Parts: sequence; C-alpha cells; structure tokens
Amino acid sequence: MIKKTILAVFGGLIIAVIGLGVYVASLDKTAQARLLLSLTMREGEALFQTVDIDYDAPPAVLGWLDSRNTRSLNGQWSIIVDPMGVGNPGSPFGGYPLNRQNTSGMTLVEYDFDRAQKINVPGDINTQDPKLFFYRDGFWMFRRFEAQVPESGQRSLLHFGAANFTATIFLNGQAVGQHVGGYVPFHFDVTDFLVDGDNVLLVHIDNRLDDSTIPTGRTDWWPYGGLTRDVHLVNVPRAHIVNAKLALAKGADNLIDLSLTSTGFDADTPVRLRIDGLNVDAEVALKRDGTANLQVSAQPILWHPDNPKLYEVVIEAGESRLRDTIGFRHIATQGRQILLNGEAIKLRGIATHEEPIGQAGVAHSAAHMRRLLAEARDLGANFVRAAHYPYNRHLAKIADEMGLMLWEEIPVYWQIDWENDETRAIARDQMARLVQRDWNRASVIIWSVANETPNTSPRLKFLRCLIKDTRAMDDSRLVSAALLGGSRPDFALIAARLAARGIASPDVPEEAKQVFRGILDEAGYFAPEASDGYTLTIDDPLGAHTDIIAYNQYFGWYYSVFFSRTLGIDEAVLRPLMLDFMSDLKITSQQEKPIQISEFGAGAKYGLRSDDNHIWSEDYQLAVYRAQLDMLGKNPDIQGISPWVLKDFRAMLRPLVGVQDYYNRKGLISPTGERKAAFGLMQDFYRNRW
Repeated sequence: MIKKTILAVFGGLIIAVIGLGVYVASLDKTAQARLLLSLTMREGEALFQTVDIDYDAPPAVLGWLDSRNTRSLNGQWSIIVDPMGVGNPGSPFGGYPLNRQNTSGMTLVEYDFDRAQKINVPGDINTQDPKLFFYRDGFWMFRRFEAQVPESGQRSLLHFGAANFTATIFLNGQAVGQHVGGYVPFHFDVTDFLVDGDNVLLVHIDNRLDDSTIPTGRTDWWPYGGLTRDVHLVNVPRAHIVNAKLALAKGADNLIDLSLTSTGFDADTPVRLRIDGLNVDAEVALKRDGTANLQVSAQPILWHPDNPKLYEVVIEAGESRLRDTIGFRHIATQGRQILLNGEAIKLRGIATHEEPIGQAGVAHSAAHMRRLLAEARDLGANFVRAAHYPYNRHLAKIADEMGLMLWEEIPVYWQIDWENDETRAIARDQMARLVQRDWNRASVIIWSVANETPNTSPRLKFLRCLIKDTRAMDDSRLVSAALLGGSRPDFALIAARLAARGIASPDVPEEAKQVFRGILDEAGYFAPEASDGYTLTIDDPLGAHTDIIAYNQYFGWYYSVFFSRTLGIDEAVLRPLMLDFMSDLKITSQQEKPIQISEFGAGAKYGLRSDDNHIWSEDYQLAVYRAQLDMLGKNPDIQGISPWVLKDFRAMLRPLVGVQDYYNRKGLISPTGERKAAFGLMQDFYRNRW
C-alpha cells in the first residue's frame, strides 16, 4: 500500500454509534475509504488535522498494450490548479471525489470542472499555459466519458502511460488507487467502479519533488507535470495474459525462450505461441500460479542496425490474444569489447531528452519520436542514449523498426535519499515497469540504473539492489549507470599538466604563468613536461557491478570552470590549454570492461558565431567537439560514445538571459531543428572516421 495524507474534516460531529469499528472492519477497502472520507472530525482531532489513507497500488505492468482492445481517453481534459488542496477528499471546502456539486444553487463548493480550463492529454501542463510554466504542486485533471459496465467474463482496466509524479485516481466518486513516481505505465481494474452511461474520471496529480523522490527536486531537465502519456480504457477477458517476454536463449541462436504471466485461468490451460516466418507453432500448459515457460527451436535472422529484422508473434490463451513484431539478437561484452550477435560493435551514439523537435513540452506521440530518431540516424548514429528517465512506449518500438540501439534509464539522478526505504521502493518500481514494458524490444541493449551519482557507501548499496533486480527480471541485456567524471586527485594531476603547457605557451599572460610556476614548484620532482599526457583511470566501485563503464566527462566545458575557481586563473586562459591538452589525454578503467563516454559536449546558441571562439558560440562548441573526437577516436578502450545532446532542451537550471533562457544549449540542433556547426563534424566522424 502507498499512504497518502489528505485533509479529512467537516467539523465537529461526535461518533456515537456503538460497534462502528466492527462495522468499518467488515467493509472492503473502497467502502472503508469512502466512509472515512465522509466522516467528520473525531474527538481529540484538531481542525484540518491530517490522517493517513491507504490507497491501492497498481498491479504489475500490463504488457503488449498496442495489441489489446483499447479505447483512447486522450483529448481535452479539465484542469484545476489546487496548491491548497481545496478539492482533496474530505475537505470542508471541496471534497470533489464525493461528488459534491452545486446542482441546487445552494451548495458551497470551490470548483466547477465543467467550466474549468481545458488542457490536452497526453501533454504536460507547464507549456500549455504560460501561468503554469514553473508550476510544481497539486492539481486536478477531469473528464467525463460514456461507458457500459462490462459483461460477465470481461474486465475494464484504466491504463496510464505515465503521470508525473504522484497520481491518485478517482472514478465516479470512489478512490481507485495511487501510483507514486512518474514516467512509467500503470493501470487499475475499474470494472467495479464503472456505471452505464456517464462516468466521471478525476486524477489528482502532485508534481512536487524533493530529496526523497525519484527524481529529486533539482534536475537539469524540465520536470514536466501532468498526464504526459496516453490514457486508455482497456477491455480484457476476465482470464487474460498479463505480460509475456520472448528472447533468444542464453548463448544460443536457435532457441527462443517464452516466459508468461496471466490471471484468471485454470491450471493446465494451454498457451499457444506462433511466430510467422519461423515455423513456430507450439503449446505449453499454464502452471497453478498463472505462469508458463516454453523453449522452441527456431533459426531467426538476428536483429542488427544494418538489418533490423522483426517477426510477427502471436500468443493465445483462452479468449486472450496478443500480437506484436519482435526482433531477436544477442548483446554481450568480452573484455573491453561490446558484442552484438557475437561480433564486436562500436556504439556510435547520441544522447536525447523526451522533447519534440519544433514543439514545446514533452514528446508523447509516435510522430514525435520518429522525427527525433530520424535526426539521430542522419547524424550517423546507430545508438541512442534515452536519458534520464523512461520515455514513452513509442520510442523503443520505432527504434526496433529503424535499427537504432537504445540505452534506457530511470531517474536516479545526482544526490537522492539513499537510505530511505520509500525512495528505494519508487526506484525499484520504476525499473520494474520500464523493463517489463520494453523487454521485447530488440533495440534496447542497455538498462541504466542511475546518472552522475556520488561515490558513497549508501549509494553503492542502493544501486547494487537495482542492478540485482534488473538482472533478475532480464538477463538478455547489459546493465550500466552513467558515472560522474572529475575526481579531485585527477584534477590535481591535470592541473600540473595544464600549468606546464601554460608556461610554455606564448599566449598566456605573465601573471597566469606565475601561478602555473607555483603549481609546478609544489609538484617538485614530479612536475610534468609541457608535452606530457595523462591517463585518467575510472575507479568508481560501481563499475565492478555494471557490464559497461559509462563515463560522463566535460573537458573543455565545466572542467575549465573548476580549474579557474580553484587556481584563480581566468577561463579565457584555461580553455585553449584544455583543448590542447585533450589530444594527449587517455581514458581507461580499473575494470576489464568496455568504456562508453556517455556524455561530453559544450553549450552553443544556434546562430551565434565568434571568430575568437567565445563560449556559447557554435565555433567554441565545434572546437570542443574537434578536440574530444581527436582524443576519443584514438583511444582503443572506448567502444561507445553518446555526446550530450541531440537537441537543446528545457531546464530550470539554465536562466542565462539572451543565451539559455531556460534551455540547456548543448544540443547539436536547436529546439526547432536547425543544425549547429558541430552536427556536421559529428556526422563526418561517424560516417567516415569511426
């Protein structure tokens, strides 16, 4: 159960019914919740005292959504912003889930959803109304829809692609349940809540984030709130397949494994698997717990970016029938190499955010994702890092078709409450829902459990738990996390090498050279020469538990800021030295594993040019990319790169007026799709040099 604190007062009624506690205990959960919401203040309670109510949590992921009998509830919904909780259940000022409406003209309520502002679903609230641009608090989403109570033997499920970030669902005045954590799908069985005719659906969303949430309250992307993905009413037989996973058997190209979960069936009910084009038509009996496992012989053409072969798969049990197109492939590592179908491959990648090209807000449609992936393909990429949270379900399906490998990630990001059990529960739920939604997508080759987290013991324990969970659910993919570059010992040694280059440079002013001489004097016998390079060894202990060493580094951008502040030397002096030094820098790892440079880059506003390579210009971004690619291209340990980032994206951390204007400007293209100068350089590198 997930507890949700709500206001529960109407004021002053004393409960005097003997045996009420026995009566309440005899009711089911929904009836108990409705009674509690309608009760007034009890003895000893202060006005507006909060109480805890247990809402049902959603069941496991309903897989294969696009092959089911669905009815879209997308479209225009009413929205009421409610930071004071006026509409909360039991509130003396509202309590809308109890269906209090001013039908008589004499009932005091503080809302009217039928006349309220309208907003599009799916979509975020922040970019559909300028007043809500920075809004991060509670609000209500409302719509009516016509329905019929399902016939006997049928069930109706209310499915949400995602709701950011805590969503509590009410249908026809009854509390259905609650999901905590955004970006991932969830559903509830609403069969017993539906009525024939007009149905009233109300979703309370709390968009607040803090140190105990996933993600935290401070992120370098826009924490879009709302019903950001599709909403569906899904009709299923009472007995139905919940989810099914197909993958090549470990180490075999001629065996396919099926694992399946179901509900409502009798034991020994037959499950039929058919794969068109592979002559597969086999059956297996369900176990008592509704699961089934089957291994079949087949010789599929293996999915590959150069030939993204997909097969039509049909699974049937009773009246339940699922259909999808699925590819089969192996992904593994061997020493410092990544192997796709047993052959070494390099990940020519690009990182993204879930924002469409040329439109404000969150990307939620297949068309949005197709255009983003098409731009990645034209860059020459065969790999996309979908950071820093799960995207909509269309991404991986389109990547399957287009032959793009994917990294998918949950928003365990920066510093979170590592020792909080509820925080860990949210992260585990997000990981499970992402994996169980996309485990049939051949394009997904890496699950990522985190990004740029600090090297501490509580963090290591937290992430080891997630890695163990992930491998238990799906061992047919790699598991990683984007590690944070820039340790102090490394920086101290790099500072000495920058100092040696600075002293030798005719372009460095004398006052800066004096500082550099002091650094080398302190180094003494170990002072480097101007031409000396440096080998940076990634030593984060989390790397011992991941399959790939993914590393974020920003030589030429943020690191120059750090050296400037610690050494007292202007960035204008340090940045050219850093670009020169990068050609003699090598990155390796303590672990005998492939290295992926999961981020590098520099900010640039499209159209801003500078003959002097000033920062924020396309020219400086181009110089950083040129130095980075020179460094990375000749490093044999590096088997993948994903520059940061494909497109400029919204970020509250980026207020610089006239340049960023609440955008992170590290994109290779602008928000509307214009390509910056570094795009062409990256394109040439992928097509002709790496």
